[in-house]
Amino acid sequence: MGNYGEEKIPQKESISDVLKKYKEEQNTTNENVTPTNVVHGTKIPTQQDNTMNKETDPDLITSYEIVSLPSKGLYYSHGISEVEVEYMTSRDEDLLTTPSLIESGTVLDLLLKRKIKTSGINPEELLAGDRNAIILFLRTSSYGTDYTVQVNDPRNDNSFKEIVDLLKLEYKKITEKPNDNGYFTVKLPMRKKTVEFRLMNSKEDNDLFKKAESIKEAYGEEFSQYSTMKLISSIISIDGKTDRSYIERFINAMPALDAYTIRKKILDVSPDVDMTYEFTAKDGYKFEATLSVGLDFFSPNT
Repeated sequence: MGNYGEEKIPQKESISDVLKKYKEEQNTTNENVTPTNVVHGTKIPTQQDNTMNKETDPDLITSYEIVSLPSKGLYYSHGISEVEVEYMTSRDEDLLTTPSLIESGTVLDLLLKRKIKTSGINPEELLAGDRNAIILFLRTSSYGTDYTVQVNDPRNDNSFKEIVDLLKLEYKKITEKPNDNGYFTVKLPMRKKTVEFRLMNSKEDNDLFKKAESIKEAYGEEFSQYSTMKLISSIISIDGKTDRSYIERFINAMPALDAYTIRKKILDVSPDVDMTYEFTAKDGYKFEATLSVGLDFFSPNT
């Protein structure tokens, strides 16, 4: 999981709300839905009705859950704020354990394409934070909410293991929404310019990262220009000027404080799962750190 509205997104909206709703539905009967559209209290996706109605044994049917997106659909032209996500099956485990897909970095893209059942949704066009919410749901609903991580004590850098309760993770509280064009603005403290920018979707971000790595390799450079290239690609205008050549030259000559200000504003307005977690050292000392997710995230033993 990586990373990446003045209507407010509801506060304290947690991933646990989705799971709790599912558990409640397991123990109650939905009287507003006909029996042919319910499997153990979970509605079957509309687009799969024709296929699923052929099955009469509920144990042979794959059901789904509705997952709310951190973005609330405010950043998309279609405005979709929640998606139907099918539960993982044994076939999906085959996908997750395919070495070639893991090495190519495409395994999560393929998983999302298989599991998102809402029509008109391309996982690659989702913001990173919305993808993270769906991935987190797939993990918790498939392998449980406990996730073992290695964390360093900030006092002495000693490493220790702790079991993280993924249900404690909540959506970030975003208090600013984009304008009618889907853009945000920020005032630069040094250059005193007003910068208008947009949020990049996952495909744009991944393509840009690959391009930056290619440039680094081609020219034998010691560092990647990814961060600066992302700033340039995200910015729409500077004091109303939209010329791409001007924007690129402005960013390359911009003071570090101005660059930091833009990056911080992008991070602040980006909807996502808040990965801040409170850890407890062996002596009882508590501290907050950002939860890192590794390749073992979908392992049932972690």
